[in-house]
Amino acid sequence: MVVVASEGPRVFKVGDEFEWRVPLQNDTSVYSRWANTNRFHIGDSLSFVYDKDSVMEVDKWGFYHCNGSDPITAFDNGNSTFYLDRPGLFYFISGSNAHCTSGQRLIVEVMHIHHHHNHHDVSLPPSMSPLSASSPSESAFDSHDPASSAAASSLLASFFPPFAALLVALFSCQP
Repeated sequence: MVVVASEGPRVFKVGDEFEWRVPLQNDTSVYSRWANTNRFHIGDSLSFVYDKDSVMEVDKWGFYHCNGSDPITAFDNGNSTFYLDRPGLFYFISGSNAHCTSGQRLIVEVMHIHHHHNHHDVSLPPSMSPLSASSPSESAFDSHDPASSAAASSLLASFFPPFAALLVALFSCQP
């Protein structure tokens, strides 16, 4: 098993040059577009830069209803950093209901740690190894035994569903 190392924790400035402010009337998806262009990992941080506003982490319900009455975290200092400490979704809104309903809200998804498997490290059990495949004379299915033929056709049909009817017909019609 190989774990791919990341480049280390990053600090993302929310909205980039646009920062954390009320979106323009015809651009209410500015923060969802911004989030979709970034990949967030555990240990990264979000930097919210704003003027005469605030930012709150809320639950999903608070996000969709622009309700900051019970925030998880709230900042109003104009330059706030939020640490992403777990995988999953984080919901942020402006502390101003009017700003939130105008599109000043953000969902960030923090990715789970990914493990990459090296296919050379994978060993097949002996029964699955290509070298231990049975020859036709050693087959577990006896072509002269109807029960064995039915089992073989069922097994083959499960691997090849589009050809199931054809396989059943071929195995059933033996001399």
